[in-house]
Amino acid sequence: MPMVPNKKCLFPTHRYKAFIFLCFSALISNVGWSEVLAKNIGYYTDDGERVSIECSLMGAGALRYPPKARKYKYVGEVIVAFSIGPDGKVVDPHIVDAEPPGIFERSALKYVRSWRYQPPVHDGENIQVDDVAVRIAFQPGR
Repeated sequence: MPMVPNKKCLFPTHRYKAFIFLCFSALISNVGWSEVLAKNIGYYTDDGERVSIECSLMGAGALRYPPKARKYKYVGEVIVAFSIGPDGKVVDPHIVDAEPPGIFERSALKYVRSWRYQPPVHDGENIQVDDVAVRIAFQPGR
């Protein structure tokens, strides 16, 4: 009987298939700028009438926890107000309130500036939406 070299499988077949399936599933679930991450309400003034416009967040960068806050395990929140331009970009973000003050504001502003919205539309044309406000919570375990 001829000697056949022992062919050792690098990956057990069932584990390999499960791994590929999980990776593919994760990729599919995270793909797509068409997925709405959040809804926010802003306002548009049309002929003197204030109209509320629902805005859909389509993409966001990573929220960075400030190193000093992480070291001392600070918890807090920041309220940021901004406008959304006709192209869906955040315009003029500013801090409305922060607790505790002086810790999370810079991270919150950088985070909000990274957001991209579906361009807001009213009566078939792209518009700028004002007075959008969000609360961003900072917790060390998140």
